[in-house]
Amino acid sequence: MPSLRAGLGLAVPPDFVAWRELEAGRLVRVLPDWSLPAAPLSLVMPPTALRPARVVAALEFFHRALSPAPWPRSGR
Repeated sequence: MPSLRAGLGLAVPPDFVAWRELEAGRLVRVLPDWSLPAAPLSLVMPPTALRPARVVAALEFFHRALSPAPWPRSGR
């Protein structure tokens, strides 16, 4: 993001990466009517019923942190 803030190019970062920078005015959306199609986030694990506690904790963390999305959905 430092390169973007310095005005050294264009990028299509995911909303969850850039939303704070956009809200703070450190980045500017240059094509507000255009966006990439939505892409799912998938966690791939071996097909087993027994999961280590650290994997269960990571799943629960991602579920709480990203559902619903903490970043704004407006402006897309």
